[in-house]
Amino acid sequence: MKGGFKTLFRRFCLESSILGLKYFYLYPDTLSRCFWALTMVLILYLACLLTWLLHNRFEEMPTRIAIENQYEPILNLTFPAITICSPNQITISAMKHFNRTLVDGNRTLDLPFILPQLLGFYELVGDLSKENLVSIQNLITINRYHSLEIMAMLPQSCDDFLKLCYLKGKRYPKCKDLFDPILTQHGMCCIFNSIYHYREKKGNERKFDFTPKTTSSTGHRESLTVVADYNPSDALTGTIITAGAIRVMLTESTEFPADDESNLVTPNSESFHLLYPTYTYCSEDVMSLPSSSRKCYFDDEYRLSHFRKYHNSDCDLLCHVNELERLCRCTMAYVPNVRLNRVCNLTTIDCIVKAKMLMNKRYRSERCDCPRDCVSLHYRVEMIIGNLEALPHLMVDPFSDVVFSKSTSIMYFFFPNSVYVKQKQETVMSLISLSSNLGGVFGLCLGCSAISVLEILFYIYKATKNNISEYLHNMPSNRVGLVKDA
Repeated sequence: MKGGFKTLFRRFCLESSILGLKYFYLYPDTLSRCFWALTMVLILYLACLLTWLLHNRFEEMPTRIAIENQYEPILNLTFPAITICSPNQITISAMKHFNRTLVDGNRTLDLPFILPQLLGFYELVGDLSKENLVSIQNLITINRYHSLEIMAMLPQSCDDFLKLCYLKGKRYPKCKDLFDPILTQHGMCCIFNSIYHYREKKGNERKFDFTPKTTSSTGHRESLTVVADYNPSDALTGTIITAGAIRVMLTESTEFPADDESNLVTPNSESFHLLYPTYTYCSEDVMSLPSSSRKCYFDDEYRLSHFRKYHNSDCDLLCHVNELERLCRCTMAYVPNVRLNRVCNLTTIDCIVKAKMLMNKRYRSERCDCPRDCVSLHYRVEMIIGNLEALPHLMVDPFSDVVFSKSTSIMYFFFPNSVYVKQKQETVMSLISLSSNLGGVFGLCLGCSAISVLEILFYIYKATKNNISEYLHNMPSNRVGLVKDA
C-alpha cells in the first residue's frame, strides 16, 4: 500500500467501516462535503455525550441491590440485639440510697427538685437551673462520685424492671443471664444478645467472650418473651419519659443500640414483635471496587473511634456525639470505651439541651459521611399490640407468679417465617457491560466496531512506514547532492 498521508487518508475514508467518511470523496462538491462534515461532527458529539452520560450514571450508582430468587433457612440465624428501656429513669429508692451515701458537702440540697434536671442528658428539658446543676456537681465531686456513676445509679435497674423471661421455652426469673445493663442515648436500658454492656464505673464496653444466640425454629413457642414493669410508684414526680411507654430497639448483635428500628410499647399491653431478617452481601466484582465507587464499607475497612469496627448506625451516632462534643467540649457518657475525664458532667446539661435544640434546627446529615454497610443483617419489625384482659382466662398461665399492674407489659419476639431474604449487591456496570454499552453507542452513531479501531491503527502504521521508507530512500540522493556542491 503505497502513497503519502493524503493518499492513505483517501483510501481509509473510502474503505473504512466507519459510516459517512466515504461520502467526502464520492461527492467532492463543496456543499456535499460541508453537509457530511457537519453530520459527522454532530454524530461524534452525540456519541461522546452518550458516553459521558453513561459514565455519570456509573459514578452516581456504581452498584445495585438485587433480590435473589432463593431464600435461606432461618435455622441458626443470629438473634438481633434487643434493647428495652424503662421510662423510669430517676427512681425514689435510688435517690434515697444516693442520699445515704453522702458524707461531705451541702447535704441540704433539695434532691427531688434538682435530680429531674438530669434528664437533660437524654431529653429536651426546660426550666434548667445552672446554680442547682453546679451545686449537685460539687456535691458528687466532694463525695468522690463521677457523673457516669450517678447516671447509672438513678434509673430503674434491670433486676427491678424485668420481671420474667422465657427463651425457647426455658424460664429465666428476673431475666438473669439474658439481659445486661447498657447506657444509651435514651438512658439506662437492658440489652439482650449484644456485644456491648455497661460495666460499673467503666462505662459501656465490648465483651471479649461474646457468643451470639441463634435461632433453632420459628413461631411463638420459640420466642423470647419478656415481662416488664416500670413501677411508676418508685419514680420521682415528673420524671416518667415517653408517657410511660417502653422503648424497644433492635439492631445487629455487633451494633450499638440505635433508633433505626424501634417501637414504643404502651403499658398494660401484650405485644408481638415479628422479626423479618434481610441479609445483604456483595459480589466479588463489588468487593474489588474501591470504597469510593461502591459507596459502602466493610466492618474492618474503616475504624470508627470508640467502636473499632464500622457500622452505619454507629457512624450516625458518632456524628451526633461529635457535634455535641464540638459545641459543649465534652463526650456523651453512653459512648463505648469513653475516657472518664472527657465525660460530660452535670454542669454541661444546659449546654447539651441547647445544642440538641440547635441541631434539630440546623443540623444536616450531609456533614457526616456514613456510607451504608457492604455486609449487613437487618431486622424489620412488625408489631401487633393488644391488652391484657384475657390473661386471667388462660388455661395454662406461664406468668402465674408475676404480679400484674397497669404498668406491666408482655413482649414476644420471634421469627414468623422459616426463611429469610438474601440480597446481593452487584455492579451496575462491569468491564464487560461497559465495553458492550460503549460498543452500542458508537455502533449506533458511527457504525464503529472493534475492527474500526484496528483499521485506524493499521492506516496509522502504514502512513508511518511509508514516511520512513520515503525518508530512507531519499537519503542517498541528498548525500550525492551535498558532494557535488562541495
